[in-house]
Amino acid sequence: MTSKLALLLLAILLVTLSVPSAAERASAVVAKFGGECEGATFQPTPRLASLIRNVKSREKYPCDTAFCGGSFAYDLNGDGRNEHFVRLSCGATGNCTWGIFSDRPAKLRGTFTAWFFYIHRRNALWNPLTTYTREGGAQGVITTLRSRHGTYVQTSEHTERGEYRDPQPFLTRMGAPKCS
Repeated sequence: MTSKLALLLLAILLVTLSVPSAAERASAVVAKFGGECEGATFQPTPRLASLIRNVKSREKYPCDTAFCGGSFAYDLNGDGRNEHFVRLSCGATGNCTWGIFSDRPAKLRGTFTAWFFYIHRRNALWNPLTTYTREGGAQGVITTLRSRHGTYVQTSEHTERGEYRDPQPFLTRMGAPKCS
């Protein structure tokens, strides 16, 4: 009886480990941003522009090139107004620190570091996010962010290593954003 129970538990564990989380399923992705895509130019309100400048000034190497002047816009909470993903600083590998900003009222909703980020279908008040930060070679960090009382916080993180046939399995599953 104990061996049957042990086999059943092992089978459940294997199935659970092989099923991607809801945040990682490509079908749940509603938008993809980041990478070498520049983002759209936008005219923030004076208060939001001031907040973005203040948040950028706290970065060790604030992003002040034209590449960092745009934003990726998406309505994360379904209120009819877009939140803006703005580059705060970027490194040599393509990873950037991003700020998530709301306007009216101007508010910082969270920050994260990533090369690419993915917005998933809303299953709560705010859309969950998944980020991919490349570490070099065939390795990257996958992070899930969820909104807690209107502020995005990290809820999980794991490192994924690829191999020569599939150097970045997460990107193969999720796809890279297409710049427009």
